[in-house]
Amino acid sequence: MTTDLSAAPDWVPACGGTEPPFTTRTGRRLLYMWNLSTGEHAYYDVTNDVFLSADEATAALAMH
Repeated sequence: MTTDLSAAPDWVPACGGTEPPFTTRTGRRLLYMWNLSTGEHAYYDVTNDVFLSADEATAALAMH
């Protein structure tokens, strides 16, 4: 289940805004993001313009 948080203005790239997008082993182009208001972190799929759920991020990063 993909989470649609793209309308939330408080999401910025992690590492103080300097986090670059990267390509996973499974071929997805992701950006690690941080929410300024809540302190949450999430992976954003830059190709499909969606935030990933924790399960989707684990699968995309090929972590088992």
